[in-house]
Amino acid sequence: MKKNIILIFLLLQTAVFANYNDIYIADIQFDWINKSEVEKEAIISEVRDIIFENPVEKQKNFKDQFKDRLKDKDHWENYMAASSGYKEFKGNNISAFYYKKMKNIYMYALQDKKDVSKAYYYDALGNLKYVDFIYGEYPDYPYYSIQYKISGKPVSAIYFVSKDCQYLFNPDGEFEGVWYKHNLYNKESEIILTRTTY
Repeated sequence: MKKNIILIFLLLQTAVFANYNDIYIADIQFDWINKSEVEKEAIISEVRDIIFENPVEKQKNFKDQFKDRLKDKDHWENYMAASSGYKEFKGNNISAFYYKKMKNIYMYALQDKKDVSKAYYYDALGNLKYVDFIYGEYPDYPYYSIQYKISGKPVSAIYFVSKDCQYLFNPDGEFEGVWYKHNLYNKESEIILTRTTY
């Protein structure tokens, strides 16, 4: 009997350690606010290692690389499609970005459905502002993206766990927060930003 109790105790300890070491970054259920500081640091470290395995640096000759996309040739049509709420238009995935409480978009993004490794962000006049490089098995989760200004300077890196949950880092690998739906939470589980584009 005593041996059985010791064996059960050892099995329970093993189960606890197995759960502790499983970081749960692919969890669909959002429980950031309930995680301990140690668990949060472990998740942040794991995601950081995935995204920043190689340093994220300024890219040279960025404008030359995207010279055919510096101006959206179908600007007016794409702008109107994005404004009308289209999710797909003329072979592209398309999305719109609005200022809070405004009906006009200030930016729209295009992603060629034949090459989903990049997304292009245009201002309301059709000028290219940002390019996202997408890594992983997009559109399957998880995947991550690194966003660059047209100058080639990196802006941010985002690890997409699910449609609802993303981990945000600055280009130096510093954790900025975790998005859950509309809200961005910091390491202390405080809401520090709310977005309108979710």
